[in-house]
Amino acid sequence: MIQPINPEHLSNTPPTEFVGEARPAAPQRDERTTRRMNAKVKFVFLMFLVGFLAVIAKLFLMQVLHSDFFQNLSRKQYESRVELPAERGKIFDRKRRLVATTVEKYSIAVDPKMLDDTLLICKRLASVTGKPYETYLRKIRTSGQSRFVWLERAIDAPSSVLGTTLDSLEASGLIKIREPRRSFAYGSLAAQTLGFTDADNQGASGLEMGWDSVLAGKTGYIYLQRDGRGRKRPIPDAPTLQPQVGYSLALTLDMDMQTIVENELKQGVDLAEAESGSVVAMNPKTGEILAIATYPTFNPNNLADASPELTRSSCFTDTYEPGSTFKLVTSAALLEEKIVTPTTTVTGAETITGRDGVVVVRDEHPVGTVPFSKALEQSSNVVMATMAQKIPSPKFYKYVRDFGFGIFTGIDVPGEVRGTVKKPHEFDNTTKTYMAYGYELSSTVIQLAGAYSAIANGGVMMKPFLVQSIMNAEGEEVQHFEPQRVRRVVSEATATTLTQMLVGVIERGTGSNARISGLAIAGKTGTSQQYTEGKYNKRDYNGSFAGFFPAGAPEITLVVRLNKPRKGYYGREVAAPIFQRIAQKLVSSGLVANGAQSIAAASSTDSNAVQTKMIEVPDLRGLAWEDAQEVAQELGLKLKIIPANTRASGIVREQRTKAGAMVRANAEISVQLLQPDFAAERVTAKTLPNVRGMSVRRALTLLHAAGVKTKVIGDGGIVTRQEFRDGKEPLCIIDCGKE
Repeated sequence: MIQPINPEHLSNTPPTEFVGEARPAAPQRDERTTRRMNAKVKFVFLMFLVGFLAVIAKLFLMQVLHSDFFQNLSRKQYESRVELPAERGKIFDRKRRLVATTVEKYSIAVDPKMLDDTLLICKRLASVTGKPYETYLRKIRTSGQSRFVWLERAIDAPSSVLGTTLDSLEASGLIKIREPRRSFAYGSLAAQTLGFTDADNQGASGLEMGWDSVLAGKTGYIYLQRDGRGRKRPIPDAPTLQPQVGYSLALTLDMDMQTIVENELKQGVDLAEAESGSVVAMNPKTGEILAIATYPTFNPNNLADASPELTRSSCFTDTYEPGSTFKLVTSAALLEEKIVTPTTTVTGAETITGRDGVVVVRDEHPVGTVPFSKALEQSSNVVMATMAQKIPSPKFYKYVRDFGFGIFTGIDVPGEVRGTVKKPHEFDNTTKTYMAYGYELSSTVIQLAGAYSAIANGGVMMKPFLVQSIMNAEGEEVQHFEPQRVRRVVSEATATTLTQMLVGVIERGTGSNARISGLAIAGKTGTSQQYTEGKYNKRDYNGSFAGFFPAGAPEITLVVRLNKPRKGYYGREVAAPIFQRIAQKLVSSGLVANGAQSIAAASSTDSNAVQTKMIEVPDLRGLAWEDAQEVAQELGLKLKIIPANTRASGIVREQRTKAGAMVRANAEISVQLLQPDFAAERVTAKTLPNVRGMSVRRALTLLHAAGVKTKVIGDGGIVTRQEFRDGKEPLCIIDCGKE
């Protein structure tokens, strides 16, 4: 019988244990779960703690230990430092006329992907440069996937044209950049000596490179801050360094002399059909280089046509065997050692016995038995070679070195070479024999000029130099370079005697082609075969002439050398006439005062005497009226405007007296002006300005001022032909050839 359950027992009776069944494990599982949960919580807490400590450590590094670094890094995100380029110093000649300066020029590029009017841009650019607009179209169409294409770099055009044409041109995809570029006021004059600058406006050759640290100045900087729209603005309290303008150089060069020298050298090279030519004009008393030229030359304003050969000044970078001009040294040594006097009788035999055998030397025209001065006048190789044997080799070598051969002159422009001279222990049986008349050694034109200057200066050699002074931006001298005496080479008595003998060379000897009536010139001709491929070449020669004037009170030492002339090769044929023409123009222009006085005094009764200063008429076409007046006034000329009722303004269109003509001082040059309102009238073939013979730059200036569209053909620097085409838009086609 089933007993009823007493409810009172329900709360006090322990659970019944069933035989054969497991006890419930719930409490043990809860304990393990709790422990696992606690471990996870601790791990997560530890991770958070480690992360927190890492952040604290990082913040400590950033805010305390490396705060400066991260502050700068942060600042760079909204600040930028912009360099301010320094203005390059100027270069002046000895009369403080500007020779080289820095100007801003336009460079034009495009992004072909963004261009919206390609044809307009090309035509407007062509109107400035004179090139066919198809040239620029071709560059753009062949650019491929490029997003930046240069159309023109450093455009050389009148500022007025740039201002009215390029400044007003705005188009999507057009990139206009103003870049500093070196501008040379005299174009190709003294180009190899001045040198040029590279794309970064740093000196790349000549004085520009040698004096780059002086001319370059110091770059400055300014800090800019980006605003919310990304625009850059200056930061008022940020440090700023203003750029320092480079120092300027005043040279010893006289650009009037330089012009004469280069014009005559070019003419002489062309007449002799020579490969090249060099001239140095030097003040023998100071060592100042007054003019230095190499032809062919180049225009540093247009480096596209400048090959490495054209940019090198052969006056101090190229060596050659000087030939008979070196007889100055042999004669000076013989006179100084008292081995001969001008009246000593010498004999021109054909055979000379050397130390180790027989050496044969011949003269083209044997002089026979004559005084030593006569042998020099007739340039006897035999006499010089014979007499040189009487000078001990070490002593002869000393004279050669003292006269500056085989050593650097120290001229203050890079690229000088020292030539070659054998030392006494290297002499063989031919060395002194051939060296006596200018073989078996090599020299530069500048070395030869220094040797002749030593005789002109009473036996004292001066160091040649080109930089007269350094000036600051205000034009004040900060450093002046005084003439430097190098050494006494021979006594004053020897120098005087040798000068008189060299005057005889001009008056009665081989230098007669350099003679100028009334002017005492001391000089010597020289001819030498060139040594190529292990032997002397009977086709290639050096023709040279060296001398100084006025002989009584020398102001100028002048050396002329032609390389590989084809129409004649003797120095008296190809070099002496160039010397004569240069000297004549230097004297007639008043640049050599004593020379003009000597001529006037010596020829006072001669109706053809040069008693009045003669001036070479410059080419004034293409110059603004104000600039033309300044040029004429500086030369001592007067300008007269025709017709007389014309306003004194505009550009010189034509001149009655042609450029290059020689006129007396204060002569009047009649000029016709192109008025500013000329462009309002329609241009015809009759009213088109004549630009033949002008530089391309001046021609473009004149034609643009006349309102004529211009097309340039050729790559030369001088306009050789012009053709007018009338139509809806008048067009002038100009052909350009080499200068």
